[in-house]
Amino acid sequence: MISSILIPLSLRQGAVRFWRWWTGELLALLPARVRDRVVPTGQRLVVDFSNDKAHFLRSKGGSLKRVGSIFLDDPELAAAPPGAQIQAVHRIIDRAGLHGVGGLVRLPRDKVLRRVVDLPAAAAENLREVLGFEMDRQTPFKADEVCFDFRIRGQDPQRKRIKVDLVVVPRDVVDRVMRLADAWGVDLDLVDMGGKTTQEDQLFDLLPRASRAARGQVRRRLSFASGVLCAALLSAAVYLPLQTKRDDLTSLEAELARARADAGKVDEMRQQVEDLTTRGRFVVELKGKQRTATEVLNEVTRLLPDTTWVLKFGLRNNKLSVSGYSGKPSALIGLLEDSEMFASVRFSSPVTMDQKVGLERFNLTATVSGRES
Repeated sequence: MISSILIPLSLRQGAVRFWRWWTGELLALLPARVRDRVVPTGQRLVVDFSNDKAHFLRSKGGSLKRVGSIFLDDPELAAAPPGAQIQAVHRIIDRAGLHGVGGLVRLPRDKVLRRVVDLPAAAAENLREVLGFEMDRQTPFKADEVCFDFRIRGQDPQRKRIKVDLVVVPRDVVDRVMRLADAWGVDLDLVDMGGKTTQEDQLFDLLPRASRAARGQVRRRLSFASGVLCAALLSAAVYLPLQTKRDDLTSLEAELARARADAGKVDEMRQQVEDLTTRGRFVVELKGKQRTATEVLNEVTRLLPDTTWVLKFGLRNNKLSVSGYSGKPSALIGLLEDSEMFASVRFSSPVTMDQKVGLERFNLTATVSGRES
């Protein structure tokens, strides 16, 4: 009680986080057999968000066990939790013995958009880039507004098509979750969606790619720094006569690291060239299968009778809209559907008689089919 009064909350939280990081890094340096005896492996902390609660579960061996829950002051996953909430989370993690394990956050299902996308088989080579390119067509969002992950659900070799299971969540939702996990001291390494009911549902990683790379880089640097520090202390205490040779070895390792880095840059540039080539080929193929506005206009002109007057012609995302006057607009649907270029032809509004011109006013819409490959 006295320590909680004299020591500020921020200092206590910082000390707890440092202790968790330091013990985790020390455990990582131990041999696997020794580490398995010191701490149980195969565990993960799962934080399952519902409407106004956060449930904490232990995942081990494919089973989940709830270890605690807290109420959220902000149902929208507030990014600045109060100190009492942070202390409650620390107590749950302490009781469960889940220090230093990776954290998995499962978002509420109503925050996540999931749909099946049909794409050409060639898109599998650069599927993430293609889905980013298609994001504003397949979802209400732009690619830079969301975090997403995907799985190939099925393939059709005859049609050269693939079906992709796409999972999308607004980026601000993931950002709030990451800030909340950081405030709680949870080492977050995966963001998935909740509401799964079958074991066939695979994990989707909705963590931003930049965050994954940054966290992995920090961990590698911290692990490398800890290893170098321990090796230096051990050398100074036991192998001091070998100091000169160790310095020579360090210099050779640095030269080797630079050589590897140069080779890695060459491989990266080669991969970028291959990616750009594949992406350009896919865009050309995609454009080649779409009808041009000139083709569609020519076909509409050929099909409509001379007694029909077109006042408005529109083509957007393979959707045709035609407005005008006709002496017999009911016959226009059949004329357009006789063409292989049009499907789902229908009136978008009721047909009305215009007394001034003595003809009926119509508004038609249709789906424009692509070219056959």
